[in-house]
Amino acid sequence: MNTSLLSPLMQLLNKVKVTISSFHHLKVGAFLLCLCGMSGTLMAQELTAMSAWVNQDGSTLYINSINAQGELTGSYINRAAGFACQNSPYPVNGWVFGTAISFSTKWLNSVESCNSITSWSGFYINTGGQGKISTLWQLVVNGSSSPSQILKGQDVFSQTSAIENKSLSLKP
Repeated sequence: MNTSLLSPLMQLLNKVKVTISSFHHLKVGAFLLCLCGMSGTLMAQELTAMSAWVNQDGSTLYINSINAQGELTGSYINRAAGFACQNSPYPVNGWVFGTAISFSTKWLNSVESCNSITSWSGFYINTGGQGKISTLWQLVVNGSSSPSQILKGQDVFSQTSAIENKSLSLKP
């Protein structure tokens, strides 16, 4: 074997290795920079407690609290045509994970029972300063025995306002 060719070949391979290594670090750096930029955007798009959301049918979701683990509580007032249990608040429980959201209500309160449960699952997005929650929902009636009996639909909620945390006590 001719060793006089081996040395220049090794030098060339080392240069290629350095170039590939530098390119790899450049790609990783760009990826991390992009990821940091995205996480900053996602952080700005988180849901907040004490907010009200109205869907295309006029129904309102009130988010009262979201704890550190992402557990959501609130209430829902149904105004959708063709459904009972209207114009009265029903308790809501659910979860928030970044921009993902799910919540459910059992249609039972001191006023009325609709013998059913509805669950919504979707995501929050903020476009042009307007918050929206886009969801798919499923409603199941007590006594159902087949998946074909589960009603399904889609709701898009738009943020309407913040809720003031008021107290019944009078301020001095």
